[in-house]
Amino acid sequence: MESLDLHSLILEELSEVLAYTCATPVVDELGSDPAVQRIIAQCPPLPSSDNGARRVVSRRHENAVLALAKILSQSTCFKVQKVLLDRVLAYLDALPGYAYSFSSFGVGGVPTEHWFLEALIARLLACAAQSSELAPAILEHVWKHLNGLVDIIESADLERTAVFALPALLGSMEALERTAFRFGVSDVLMADALSARLLTPAVANGIHQSVSESSTGMNAVRRTVSLYLQHGVGLSGNYVLAQFQLVLRAVLESRLAIQLVKSGDLKPEVIDRKDPCQLWDLISRLDIHCRVSDSDAHELQSAYTRILSFSMQTYRDTRVLLLQTPQVLGAADLTTRSMVATGMSIMYRSLYVGSLACLLLGHLDPALLNSILEHIRSDAAQSLSSLTVVCFRVLSTISAFFPPSRDAIIAAASSFVTSPPECLVEELDDEGRMTEKEEVLILPAATTLASCMRLRSSNRQRIVSAIHTLFNALAVNRIGAPAAAMTRRTIRISRNVILSLSQLAQLYKDAEVTSLVVSMICAPRFISSPSLVALAIQCAANVATIAQPQVFVDIVGAALKRVTFGKGADDAANTSAGLTLTTLALNVAARKDVVEDFFCATLRSFIDSSVATPVAPKFKRRAVTPLSVYLPIIHTLVSAKGYAIDMEATAEQISLWRNFWFHMVVRGYLTEKSYVAAFGKIYATLAAKSPILVHPSSVNYLETEIEYNSILQREYSDASLARLRQALAPIVSSQSQALLRNVSFPQAAFLLSVYNVEIARAASGNCSTILRYFSNSAVTSSSLLPAIESIADLAISAYVRETTSKRWSIEASLAGNSAPSDDAFAGPQLAAGSATLPTMAQVRELMVASCHHLVLVSKWAQRFVDKIMRTFPQALLD
Repeated sequence: MESLDLHSLILEELSEVLAYTCATPVVDELGSDPAVQRIIAQCPPLPSSDNGARRVVSRRHENAVLALAKILSQSTCFKVQKVLLDRVLAYLDALPGYAYSFSSFGVGGVPTEHWFLEALIARLLACAAQSSELAPAILEHVWKHLNGLVDIIESADLERTAVFALPALLGSMEALERTAFRFGVSDVLMADALSARLLTPAVANGIHQSVSESSTGMNAVRRTVSLYLQHGVGLSGNYVLAQFQLVLRAVLESRLAIQLVKSGDLKPEVIDRKDPCQLWDLISRLDIHCRVSDSDAHELQSAYTRILSFSMQTYRDTRVLLLQTPQVLGAADLTTRSMVATGMSIMYRSLYVGSLACLLLGHLDPALLNSILEHIRSDAAQSLSSLTVVCFRVLSTISAFFPPSRDAIIAAASSFVTSPPECLVEELDDEGRMTEKEEVLILPAATTLASCMRLRSSNRQRIVSAIHTLFNALAVNRIGAPAAAMTRRTIRISRNVILSLSQLAQLYKDAEVTSLVVSMICAPRFISSPSLVALAIQCAANVATIAQPQVFVDIVGAALKRVTFGKGADDAANTSAGLTLTTLALNVAARKDVVEDFFCATLRSFIDSSVATPVAPKFKRRAVTPLSVYLPIIHTLVSAKGYAIDMEATAEQISLWRNFWFHMVVRGYLTEKSYVAAFGKIYATLAAKSPILVHPSSVNYLETEIEYNSILQREYSDASLARLRQALAPIVSSQSQALLRNVSFPQAAFLLSVYNVEIARAASGNCSTILRYFSNSAVTSSSLLPAIESIADLAISAYVRETTSKRWSIEASLAGNSAPSDDAFAGPQLAAGSATLPTMAQVRELMVASCHHLVLVSKWAQRFVDKIMRTFPQALLD
């Protein structure tokens, strides 16, 4: 927590500076640094040994102590650290002997003592993490400090317990829970001893009485209790116990991490980058190669055993209490909700701590496993959903460390997936989709099942057999029945199995397994319910990210087949599919081995779907159409690093692009204002990334190819032909008016496609690509050549116009460079790291093309250069 007090902020900055200035070898004694002495002078005097009144500690006193602690934690000079440590530890030991001023009550949403002790202990532990020589003394004083706070609670001094001891204890435990320090054997023993003290009746009664109704009449106590309650925390013995379980978890996870490094299952550099309290997800994914145990010493074994017993007893008692009073689970008042939240925290933290104790003991306690499996199989799995999620997470870790437990865990997880309790089935909404709570439950169950199956069977055939066994649950529940015949239970089981299979494929990462799983989750039997389409596509996309290219193509093809339009189409499922595939396109953007096939499959699917879907009488921006679903996917793919079809297109790819532009032109999507307003930016990007619409292999068959184009044959009508001829009128030159009168529907569609693509490409800064048409014998030998030349004239005009308006001029680079070049012919120098401006690149490319051996290419390249030079004569300097 940070104080917003100006004085504390200044001290924080000053102490950070002093941490480095005091670390120099020149400074032998702290007394030679007046700034440090001034900070020490602001610290409170140590309490006297007489029995007089306690000295009052103000906020400024606390800030000064924290400033010293910060210098201590950041200094690199051992001598400085040693001198400062003795003083800071003296203050820590003396804290119970002070009285505290409440004029500035509350910092960062917690009482001052909570904030102060959290910051002080955190800085001491940071010093301990840096210096192994100072660590034992620091930890000894920290645990002594915690026991001293428990002494105050046991003393029955109610006001001091509520106002000082409880906030200080909670702040200290928060610092211990968040530290990156690696705890030692003595810390385990001290934590075990403290846990026993916290469970004694004297401590429980002391906390309860200090915050009860009779004590809240005291002004300071009332303020403390209300401040915590404002943040949803009911100050109680249970809350203290729940917070201490986080300390136990941090200590045990730290010890487990050390043992995993020793056994070779974890790399030291991975541990160094992780907060010990966040190691759970890491260790739950490990394949443990040997027995891990930290209980060789008898005293450690006894400590872990007591911690395990303490955790399981706490878990059982709290669970029974909550289930016996189910009315409190949905209570609305703040106090009751806080009590329920604390109870839930105690339960799932108890499971974490208990399982960690088992891992460190080297053997699994049957009571722990049975308690978890009992909860999963009970109706309470839904009412205590957050506990159920924790149960599955703990089971995943247990299965990694204790192979004999895997069969029982797989059986329980399979039962939860394929035979869900009725209370979970009722969580489906009216359309068969999972509610948020139910979604949270099934994914951990599916992940646990998949990870256990992977760990139990490294043999591929056994994995395949297990997949078929899981999939057979669908046949038993008649998933192939019509949608109307599907019940909530069959839909629920379908969703569970789909998630489980996809998780297994992602964990196992085998081409055969991945292909099998995708064929199952995208099987037609799942489409009997529209609510399953989106989930099947999402899971297929998740699997695709780790698939090999051939399997990836199969996955994309299967997912695209699930997108349907027309009568009975599910708009929500189509929208979800579009978003999922767009996300997949982003995730594989750098993979050239899959991007191009992904793009071709998507473009082909769009053309087929859009051609089969009639044009809406009126454009609706929010309507779910092939354009709204597919264009974002295609746009993402052409913008990907792995896309190179614009430069290296095959005949098949060019034919696909040509069909796309034919369809867009004939339908009027490129000219109708509402469509341009909605998709204009995507059109521009697609045009810039499109290859020319003729392949060199066409030779003399261009007009034949477009004449028998299947897309144009399906779209032809006299009205369409008249509309296309009208659109061509302003494009072709006066010399080509005869062509306009006799142009066929396919020819008009081709010319308008070339026009729209090349004008958009030129406007984006590329006018040279159109020259490729003049090097193609199919174009130069065609009657369409004059019209193509007219389009070329329009393209260079569009390029010059857009270049001028967007200020892509040479002056931009010259103005940004003040340093002259050593070479007088080097041209304008760009700023370091800048790319060559588009205009310069175009001029260079056109200059090269002007020397082309084909006369038509050379002529048009020179014409383009001439127009650019007339507008930008500075380009001659390049």
